Amino acid sequence: MTRALALAVAALVITASPVDAQGDGHDHEHGSGSGHRLTEQYRWRDAEGRLMAYYSAALAFSPVSAPRALAPGAIRIGLEASYLPPLSEAQRSAGFSKTETTNFTSVLPRPRLAVGLPMGISLEGSWIPPVNAFGATANLFSVALSKSFAVRNDFLLTPRFSGTTGSVRGPITCNDEMSTRSDGDLLFYEHVCHDMESEDRFEPTTLSGELVASRSMRGGALSPYLGIGVMNERDRFDIGVRYSDGSIDPNHPILTMTLTRGYGFLGATWAGPRRSAITGELFYAPGSLLTARFQASMLLRAGS
Repeated sequence: MTRALALAVAALVITASPVDAQGDGHDHEHGSGSGHRLTEQYRWRDAEGRLMAYYSAALAFSPVSAPRALAPGAIRIGLEASYLPPLSEAQRSAGFSKTETTNFTSVLPRPRLAVGLPMGISLEGSWIPPVNAFGATANLFSVALSKSFAVRNDFLLTPRFSGTTGSVRGPITCNDEMSTRSDGDLLFYEHVCHDMESEDRFEPTTLSGELVASRSMRGGALSPYLGIGVMNERDRFDIGVRYSDGSIDPNHPILTMTLTRGYGFLGATWAGPRRSAITGELFYAPGSLLTARFQASMLLRAGS
């Protein structure tokens, strides 16, 4: 998992504390089983909510391929690479004076698998395994079901339903790199972070429904497509600031957000030699990001 994905959520937790939060106008409640830690419910219009929504949208499991009917038992594998636009200083600070270093990388890789099922249904899946990379560990799952309907011989309409869940863990709030930055960051690391890297956990959960229109051109060599969808998001960010003995500091809240919003995408798939294909896609979530995604894929098994 890229460090940008893990560290960019850091702006959510900058100097928030239960004392500060009680006067900010958000909804708060004490969650059971979390050491009486405060839970803060944010909205999309809040700076913290927008930052959570940004990364939730960045992980959305869009098609990154023109819909195609796979025969039962057919298997296609692919590798997706998504561009992560760099966040501005204001976005990374989430309204506070402490700015996080988040723009370490601009590419998010994701392996993909598609399998043909009976009745013309296609099953897609992806898993980013829990391997520590750049100081962060992701464990993210995505799945989608779709079925194409021919409107004309070369034109398809495809309803598609997808979901993503999992977590990204790492030293997001407190990173030992803070000790080499400005005096303010050094003091924050010493007195708020207790000279310890944090064990933060960002947990996005999304469910999406979309309709994709596509057309086969040039004898099937080129297939442009476009689609619109609605996504329901439930995001949770657990601030894992630790004491020197390794225990969690309970004076930091858990941040949550629930959001339903629309999005859109367009792209094209080029059929290559030996059952290979290359796809380019633009994905747009209003108010969050416009990003480019690419996938190289290959049909391993044609099916029955």
